[in-house]
Amino acid sequence: MELLQLQYFLQLANLQHVSRAAERMHISQPSLSATIKKLENELGAPLFMRKGRNIVLSSYGEAFKTYAEQALLALENGRQAVINMKSADDSTLDLGILSPYIWNELFSQFTDRYPHFKINRYSIEDDQFYDSILEGRIDLYLGGINFRSSINTDEIEYIPLYEDDMVLLIPEDHPFAGRDSIDLRECRGERFISLDESTSLQQFINYMFEQAGFRPDVVMVCDYTLRDRMVSEKHGVSLTTKLAAEKTEAKGVKYLTVTNPTEKRKLGLVWRRGKLLSDSMQKFCDTARDFYLNIE
Repeated sequence: MELLQLQYFLQLANLQHVSRAAERMHISQPSLSATIKKLENELGAPLFMRKGRNIVLSSYGEAFKTYAEQALLALENGRQAVINMKSADDSTLDLGILSPYIWNELFSQFTDRYPHFKINRYSIEDDQFYDSILEGRIDLYLGGINFRSSINTDEIEYIPLYEDDMVLLIPEDHPFAGRDSIDLRECRGERFISLDESTSLQQFINYMFEQAGFRPDVVMVCDYTLRDRMVSEKHGVSLTTKLAAEKTEAKGVKYLTVTNPTEKRKLGLVWRRGKLLSDSMQKFCDTARDFYLNIE
């Protein structure tokens, strides 16, 4: 039994006239008659009877009509349920991010543009985002993509957004404070405040130390916000991105651009390969591109 048969049957049952029903359905009378005949053969009973120039439902047709209407109503309800779910999915974005406080301006720009979208932000480190994307816990990941060569690109794809200078964050009365830039090799004797080793930024920073040819003297490990405060309180210095240094709320600090190594921190958006981008995902990607283009 086919959906089209039920639609033709109910149209004919309501109009009780073959030519008018065929015209309403935009088909020929023979096609309508053949479809109804096929349905009757499947059911093994006549659904209509002749009554003058019109046709009316037989007792079998009357009994079948109730169920046909219920079947089409159930299908319409199912269609509407999918539409409602799709609408909810399109208006909600589950976003994994590395450091929430750094991206506040981007989020503000997105919500200003699209106030009807709901955005759920999850703080996810680099070693967790891959599984979170593949298991559907997040739609997009916004963070560092310097080491994307280790990721299976058959399963994920990404777009670069921004390349950020690396800087040395120091107290404003530090001996280096009169300078604007520094070679990292000059910092061998400095005491460093670091992030946790599991963070992608710290992994990138460790790579920079390897390029500079020395292991840093790490006196403290803490999170992003506490790190900046510890620098302002003169417990040590720290490597970070220029964007993060510009956004810090810590007082009494300044930053120097690291000129050697010349590596830059690369930021991007990552999602599951082949995933159809929802409206919220696409608009967030567009907003992020615009945001970082203006920064550049």
